[in-house]
Amino acid sequence: MPTLFRLAPVALLLAACQSTPPAAPEPAPLDPLIGDTGQPLSDIAKAADVQAYDLQLTIQPDSQSIQGVGSTEFLVLSSTAQVELKLDSRFTITEVRVDGQLATYQRNGGILTIALGSEKPAGSKVSVRVAYQGQPHVAKNAPWAGGTVWSKTPDGQPWIATAVQGEGCDLFWPCKDHFADKADRMRIRLTVPKGLSAVTNGVLQGVKGVGSNQQEFDWLLSVPASDYNIALNIGPYTRIQDSYRSVNGETVPIEFWALSANADKARTLLNEDIKGQVAWFEQKLGPYPWGKEKLGFVETPHLGMEHQTVNAYGKGYKRDEYGFDWLLQHELSHEWFGNLITHQSLNHVWLHEGFGLYMQPAYARDKLGIAAYHYQMYKSYLGLINCDPVVRVGQVTSDEAFNPDIYGKGGWVLHTLRYLVGEQVFWQATRELLYGTPDSQKLAYPIAPRYRTTEEFISIINRLTGKDYQWLFDVYLYQAPLPELKTVAKDGLITLSWHTPNNKPFPMPVPVVFQGKAQTLDFSKGPVVLKGQLSELSIDPEMWILRQLPLIGDCQEMQAKVKNKHKD
Repeated sequence: MPTLFRLAPVALLLAACQSTPPAAPEPAPLDPLIGDTGQPLSDIAKAADVQAYDLQLTIQPDSQSIQGVGSTEFLVLSSTAQVELKLDSRFTITEVRVDGQLATYQRNGGILTIALGSEKPAGSKVSVRVAYQGQPHVAKNAPWAGGTVWSKTPDGQPWIATAVQGEGCDLFWPCKDHFADKADRMRIRLTVPKGLSAVTNGVLQGVKGVGSNQQEFDWLLSVPASDYNIALNIGPYTRIQDSYRSVNGETVPIEFWALSANADKARTLLNEDIKGQVAWFEQKLGPYPWGKEKLGFVETPHLGMEHQTVNAYGKGYKRDEYGFDWLLQHELSHEWFGNLITHQSLNHVWLHEGFGLYMQPAYARDKLGIAAYHYQMYKSYLGLINCDPVVRVGQVTSDEAFNPDIYGKGGWVLHTLRYLVGEQVFWQATRELLYGTPDSQKLAYPIAPRYRTTEEFISIINRLTGKDYQWLFDVYLYQAPLPELKTVAKDGLITLSWHTPNNKPFPMPVPVVFQGKAQTLDFSKGPVVLKGQLSELSIDPEMWILRQLPLIGDCQEMQAKVKNKHKD
């Protein structure tokens, strides 16, 4: 999800969005279950694994409605007479078929329980077809409060997009709506009025006319993707095509679908930012994961979103203070952090967003220098709230999981970790997290996605360093308040000691300059005592260590600060 240190600068983000007409009135509020993706699977849902989706939709801009068919191929995992899908209850279902035969079903809000006609044994396959129609949920503030955006281009043509990271795929098509069950492949056929293009994930197979005034765009996604990453993008687009040679030696197609009026700006962005950014990611991490599909971007009426192989871009081609297009870089980072690796549960979503945020200052450091890096990290620090743990224990909702600190605080944990373990270990651990191997540069396509947890990342760090860094993550991620380094000066002695919530162990070494000499203080045996005056001591002068400083207030103060900025 797009963010630029998501707290204090929210107003900046919203200002960067292109203005859109007021949304149409929403006919009914979202079913809470439908509006919260990734919730626990029922026993029925666990009994069958999604193998493939086939979505065939007609998008009708004038009525702001869709009509179509969603088909799902299931592999039965344990004997069952039913399968389960989810679909927003605002849609009318006109027909359900199982293996071509009319089927009965029960509808409880957004949950469809479909009878298979008989008990299906483990290992069998079942095809379910749902025909439906209606007006999808209108996004209140995409991508943060998601749904469908019905907008107009500056010259009055339809401009439509979906963004449903928090709410899930069931806002506009029948799906399992859980990131833990990625389909192996998906076909998406979109019919739109002539003069418009329909852009989505995967590779365009062809375009054909439908009647006298419509055309169908046929797309095929041949790699697993989280279903919230499937996105509709409709507008008067120009398709800009290019390619680059990946670090693994293969040629990767690039596509940028831009509003026709902005085609030249998109070409400039492609040549000045995109190619350099993907080269940097590949050098640091490894090959772009979806090289047999496309490195794709599409201009949208909302700010942006990391839709796999077709990243949404709505920043308006405006240069910014970072010397590169931060939004492109952030969404591109999610092709690795979020799409190549996916959190095993919502508890670990910081692996998407903490890394996603940190890649911007890391890129700035290599592109512009250390001052640019520290500038971005400092701005991020000023937005930390520290009200909720970054990693919660137990079942969480998407609203709870996406607390603001998964971005800035997650990025700061990586900042401190990189300083602590060094360049080689940090980047090797990151590559192993992503690819399962440190030797990622020559991996051939296809590259398998994987699920990851915080514990797995900690395990990688511990193995590579030969040390146990559980203490660092326990203090930084699993509880909200920051550690504080307290100093007491008395009788010519300075005592420094770490104070942590719940008195958690925290032997964090600290760089200082004392009496003109740079050194690192070792807290592994407890407080450190220096002989001298406090005026002779500078603690962490380059600001590498994440800790509580008077620059930011406590939880309540920071919440109030952010709330007031939102009012602005």
